[in-house]
Amino acid sequence: MITSQFDVEFTKDGSVHDQQQVAALLDGLSDASDLLVLAHGWNNDIKDARALYDGLLSSLGQLSQPASGPGSKLAVMRVFWPSKKFTDQDLIPGGGAASAQVENDAALLDALEAMKHDPNRLGDTGEDPIRAANINKALALVGELEDSEAARREFVLRIRAVLNPDHAHEDDGSREFFELEPEDLFERFAQEVPVPLQVGEGGAASVDEGGAAFLGDLLSGVKAAARRIANFATYYQMKTRAGTVGKGGAAATLIRVRERHPGLPIHLVGHSFGGRLVTAAASALQPGPAPVTMTLLQAAFSHNALAEKFDGQKNGAFRTIIQDKRISGPIVITHTKNDRAVGIAYPLASRIAFDNAAALGDENDPYGGMGRNGAQHTPELSAAESQLRQVAPGQKYTFTPGKVYNLNADEIIKDHSDVTSVPVANAVMSALGVR
Repeated sequence: MITSQFDVEFTKDGSVHDQQQVAALLDGLSDASDLLVLAHGWNNDIKDARALYDGLLSSLGQLSQPASGPGSKLAVMRVFWPSKKFTDQDLIPGGGAASAQVENDAALLDALEAMKHDPNRLGDTGEDPIRAANINKALALVGELEDSEAARREFVLRIRAVLNPDHAHEDDGSREFFELEPEDLFERFAQEVPVPLQVGEGGAASVDEGGAAFLGDLLSGVKAAARRIANFATYYQMKTRAGTVGKGGAAATLIRVRERHPGLPIHLVGHSFGGRLVTAAASALQPGPAPVTMTLLQAAFSHNALAEKFDGQKNGAFRTIIQDKRISGPIVITHTKNDRAVGIAYPLASRIAFDNAAALGDENDPYGGMGRNGAQHTPELSAAESQLRQVAPGQKYTFTPGKVYNLNADEIIKDHSDVTSVPVANAVMSALGVR
């Protein structure tokens, strides 16, 4: 049962906003059987994050509660960090409608305006003057992009100027984003970005001769490329932020928890970019005597992040959490084709790499997303559990320590934020109970 909850807020540089929150957490864990760490994804305000946590914890409360042992006295650390919204509506303005070009131009301006805002805390407003100055220069260039290579070059350089290239990696195309010539970047982002779906699914779609339906960003041209550059930059900013908070204040807080309560099992649960946050936190923890598990709910980072030599040479950015047993328990990952936000965002990376494959975004795409496909090229992946299931009496998951489980959630999770149901909570609790 859930015995206590503690909110811990972090700033954009990864610092703890209020050390008294950490002190309350440390003091409140004396009687806990386990610590559940929850990290939200792309939200604009604390209200959205609280709703996510309240929904998931309510579903946990509907499950049968152990009288003793794992999960019997569950303490919860609720992470709050300054993320941004990043939705499928942002990625596919117009959805292929006749007005799509007009909506594309409006979406481009909206995306750039949003980039000027970089709040220090979740829910804050205001602009960083240096950041805003660069984005205002990019905004002023929009009318010249179609006719001027110089304008396109300056546009890309202004966007790059507000990003930190230190977090670039081959597993999501971000290294190419910084290294390509601006004109090459425009050329690659100018192509349509179709995402394969099954015929009969809702939404805007086109059907090719073979009968495959595609939903995605079907516009082409310079202005569409500019919007995709802005969208990818927003993704990259949130990727960077999640890593900074995870490896910084979140990891430091968990290290203090371990020092005070060395035998306390820790269970990391992250939604969307929060999945990257908890994974980054795990990568900064040394292996310890108490169990550490991780559940990623529609995680918004590369499906190769845990991979061993995903391209024949390089490991994923977070391979070390498995390799060094920083996560000693199971790693459970939900994924579904219904997650349009993750499913459409990641094929952008394939366009950077000039991969023209039809099946953009699926498990065969070298730049797919975790929430779309689960973990790829990961030797520890177990086929013993492969489906997120409805809760049934006497039915349990057979998770084991050290293994990775991709749970297909097509029948249960219907969109990116649909992660608070009882079946999802049951998967979280099942991972928690593994010792």
